[in-house]
Amino acid sequence: MKRIQQGLAFTGLVLALACSSLTAYAAGKCSPRTYREARSAMSSSLLATGYSKTQVDFLMRNADRMTSALPATALNESGQACGIDSARAHVLGCLDRQLFPLGAGSSSTLDERKQTKGFWGRKRLTVRELLFIGHFHACLGAAEEYLFRH
Repeated sequence: MKRIQQGLAFTGLVLALACSSLTAYAAGKCSPRTYREARSAMSSSLLATGYSKTQVDFLMRNADRMTSALPATALNESGQACGIDSARAHVLGCLDRQLFPLGAGSSSTLDERKQTKGFWGRKRLTVRELLFIGHFHACLGAAEEYLFRH
């Protein structure tokens, strides 16, 4: 039993490192899309994978709020080469690569509601909303790390 737990812990660590490496690598490039284009594509992808319109509106409203808080004056050299719109679009592009494809037929467990401490102004969120929020923050953090001054 202990070997299984150690194996699972090791596998989790390897996956976490791989995902953070992919996020960091992706964060270093300029987005080929504008924020508006990336937002539209993200909204469409969310709707196509089973998110409700209410969920999409909630998630995108908060994503807009958080990305618009990224100041152009804080861009580092890499970020300045891209511009603030590209840096903001990059967060959604990273999220798109991290979050999709969710896979068809997975909606039943993703729609289960969970009680939280209150992420983004709500205390009860579906698993799919929590999945979006978690990946969004990973991509936002990666963009802040590689495109903005510390």
